[in-house]
Amino acid sequence: MDCPKHLILKVAAVFLLLFTYEPLIAQEITPLTIEIHFKEHHFTPLKIAVPAGIPLNVKVLNDSHERIEFESFKLNREKVVEAGQSILVHVPALRPGNYDFFDDFHSDVPEGDIAAK
Repeated sequence: MDCPKHLILKVAAVFLLLFTYEPLIAQEITPLTIEIHFKEHHFTPLKIAVPAGIPLNVKVLNDSHERIEFESFKLNREKVVEAGQSILVHVPALRPGNYDFFDDFHSDVPEGDIAAK
């Protein structure tokens, strides 16, 4: 059984760790915002590289005259974007890998790719 002196030292060490690392725990990572434009039946850019481990805001701007659906099974996201409108898709921090996206309303549109490295 620990003597009171050792117990006090252990409690003090725990508090020291909590107060030292608390600002790091409370600090939020600002999401990286990327823009994807849709015009003339394709996304621009089609290939996007982002750092892994950082949340993303994907702004999809539909510069065409028809509605589209931004969809990605790997990102688990799908949103309709009306003609001339934009949407913001919030994505949690990604693990390293490739995440495709496409327009679910038009099968002739090439797929895009977000590569987290």
